[in-house]
Amino acid sequence: MTALTSEQNKALATTPADQLLALPMLQSDQIKNSLHAYQLSKRGNSLRVMAEAVRWGKRCARVNTISPGIVITPLAKDELIGPRGEGYRRMIELCPIGRAGTPDEIATVGALLMSTDGAFITGSDFLIDGGVTSAYWYGDLAPK
Repeated sequence: MTALTSEQNKALATTPADQLLALPMLQSDQIKNSLHAYQLSKRGNSLRVMAEAVRWGKRCARVNTISPGIVITPLAKDELIGPRGEGYRRMIELCPIGRAGTPDEIATVGALLMSTDGAFITGSDFLIDGGVTSAYWYGDLAPK
C-alpha cells in the first residue's frame, strides 16, 4: 500500500471507532480489493496504537501492538492448504527467514512488552513476519 497523507493518517488514528466507516478513504469505491482493505486496517491499527499511547500514558499505561506474519496455528494450516495456500507458501519460501513463525516466538515479544524489560516501549507496532514485508518491498516478492 502506498503512503497515506498526513490527514489520512490522523483520521485513521483519531476518528472515534463508531465513525471510522464514514471516512471518505474507507468508502467501498476507494478500496481496491481485500488486500487493500487488510492493509488499511493494519495501518489504522498501528496509527491508533500510537495515538492511544499518548492518551493512556497520562494514566501511566503503555499501549503497543504486535503484527505477526504467518504463524503456524490450526488456522494457518487450513490457510496453507486452502485456496490462498499457494500464495502463503510462496511468501514463506521467499521471506528472509524462509519459514513461518511459531506461537512461542510471538509470545516472546508479548512477554517482553508486558515485562519491566519493556517498560520504555509504548506506541509501537512490532512487525514479526520473518521478513515477508521486507521481501515484498525489496526482495523477490516485490512488484516488478
